[in-house]
Amino acid sequence: MLRRRFIALFLLLGVLLTSCASKADFDIRGEWEYTMTDSNGNTYDAGTVTFSGKPAKGTYQQINIDQLEYEGGFNVNGSTLELTGYETWKGTVVDANIMQGSWTHADGTTGIFAALRK
Repeated sequence: MLRRRFIALFLLLGVLLTSCASKADFDIRGEWEYTMTDSNGNTYDAGTVTFSGKPAKGTYQQINIDQLEYEGGFNVNGSTLELTGYETWKGTVVDANIMQGSWTHADGTTGIFAALRK
């Protein structure tokens, strides 16, 4: 009897922990075209970013306007997005095809970004 209660408690704990994991409202995996605008309103960068991994967490590869490649990680919790790597992007996945937000660079440069699914 005690063994059955322990097993039931263990299973319940597993279900509760699984339900607490971050979940993405949208699956952003795939290729997106982005534009980054600096705080003065000038185009800072543009190119493609490709997301892979799981819907809530994975890696990205960014190829900018100069064909330079950068890699980093991403997290999506609900519709909140964060990319870490060469720059840090924080934003919102608006729908299955649009994301937008702000970005910061280690040198202090900041701005906004917008991306459309390719």
